[in-house]
Formats: sequence, C-alpha cells, structure tokens
Amino acid sequence: MPEIPVMKFGGTSMQGRTRFGPNEDRLLEDLHRMKEVNEIYRTLAQRRNAARGRWLSQLVRDFILPLKDQGLVPVVVVSAFDWATDKLDHLAAAISSEPSPREYARLLMSGELRANSALAMTLEEKGCPARSMTGREAGIVTKGGPVDAGIDHVESEHVKELLEAGIVPVVAGFQGYYHDEATARDEVSILGRGGSNLTAVALAAALGQESCTMFSDVDGVYDCDPNRHEDACKLSKITAEELLAMEDCPQVIQRGALAYAQQQRVNIWVRSAFEPDKEGTLIICR
Repeated sequence: MPEIPVMKFGGTSMQGRTRFGPNEDRLLEDLHRMKEVNEIYRTLAQRRNAARGRWLSQLVRDFILPLKDQGLVPVVVVSAFDWATDKLDHLAAAISSEPSPREYARLLMSGELRANSALAMTLEEKGCPARSMTGREAGIVTKGGPVDAGIDHVESEHVKELLEAGIVPVVAGFQGYYHDEATARDEVSILGRGGSNLTAVALAAALGQESCTMFSDVDGVYDCDPNRHEDACKLSKITAEELLAMEDCPQVIQRGALAYAQQQRVNIWVRSAFEPDKEGTLIICR
C-alpha cells in the first residue's frame, strides 16, 4: 500500500488561536461605538470569518501543500470549528429536553460539514484539487444507532478513487451512517464527542496505513498535566497501554479512538497545529 498521510485537525486547530483575528483587544472598543445589535452581530461574524479564512490558508500552507510537493496525497479529517458542536447542542436543548436521536444527530453533524467544505474551498483556492466528503460518502459504516455510534467497517473505495486522481479527500469527522432495519433505509449517525479521532483512525486502518496524525492545540503528550505542573516533560513516544494507565490520562485523544487504534494496530501521532516544526508524540498502538 502506498504512503497515504492521514491527518485530523481538531476544533481549535480549525479555528485558530484568535477568534476574531489581529487586534482582538481593540474589538470591544469598536463594538461599544455601535448602536444596533444587528450591527454588532454582523461585525463579529465578519471578523470571525475573516480570521478563519486566514487561518485555514495557513494550515494548508504549513501542513498539506508540503505533502503535495512531495508527491503525496493526504486524507484530511476535520472536526467542527471550536465551540460549534456546543452551540448546536445548546440549540437542541433549547428546543427539546428529549430531541429525536435522528434529528439530533443531523443537527450536530452540520458543524463538521461547514468546516470540511471551508477547508476544501481553501485547498482549491491554493491550486490543490480537493473534495469535501460526508462520513457516508467516505464510507464510514457504523453500528449502535444514530447517536454515540461505533465503527463497524469502512468502505473506502470512493476515497481511494479520489486519491488515485490526485484529489485530497477532506472528510467530515464524527459521523457515518448505518442501515436502519425498522425503516429499511440508510440513516446518518454521530460517533460521540472526540469522534473525529475515531474517523481518522478508521480511515488510516482501511487504507492500510501504519499511523495517522492528530493536530490539536497541544504539542504532544506529557508525563503529567503541564498546566498544573511546571516540571511536566513531553514524551517522544508512549504506548497506548501506558497512556491509559496514567493516573491523570491526558485528554488528547478520544479513548474509543485509542481502543480502535489498538485493535487495528494503527499508531497515532499527536502534534501541534500551531507549531509545525515540532515533532510531537508517537502513541504506539501496534
């Protein structure tokens, strides 16, 4: 199997470190001068989208185009923009204390669809052929119903077709589909919080890759929480068993994705989306 880099960008990685671009500290002063709520809302939305556009261009430049320059075509999995899933969850709660699982899944999966379309557009703008894909289009077949589903298997033929054509698949993480026996129809499903990690591992396994890379706002795995311990030491590598046995297991990857990686024997790199020169930590799952 040829080398196919499989990379996943988390919510903070897709958003960037600043929500509203440069000079965020002056934004409040600008808003105080406005007299209408709609004007404030439009300004915030415009600033946020402009910042996202600039940041997505930087992600493409730092992590994806260099692979294309090497003759490699990566598979990119994305999470929703930071906070997007929380906002959609809040919307569902505002409507119903017990929303339909089907409709709840469809609402929450929309966050990833915005994010992967935006990244695919950015790649196309930079001259790199790309195609945004839903979990269903990427062949992520699940089990367990519409919410908190598990991976059953991956039908990767369409992803492989795009790769052979030199087109970067940009896959919406956190989602797939299953066959509903009650209706005899296929229905969408979501994988649970952190499920984009599981999507990336599943695609790497289906494509016969030894590893995949998770880009986030941390530069690797530490022996203890660096936010609470000044002497925390970043690890160059750690086994999945050692990671799970740590008293304060770092929340750098969904536990379900880690278990699936062990089952499929796919190693996981944890790297920073903000410091491309740092190697990160290798989680050994083989």
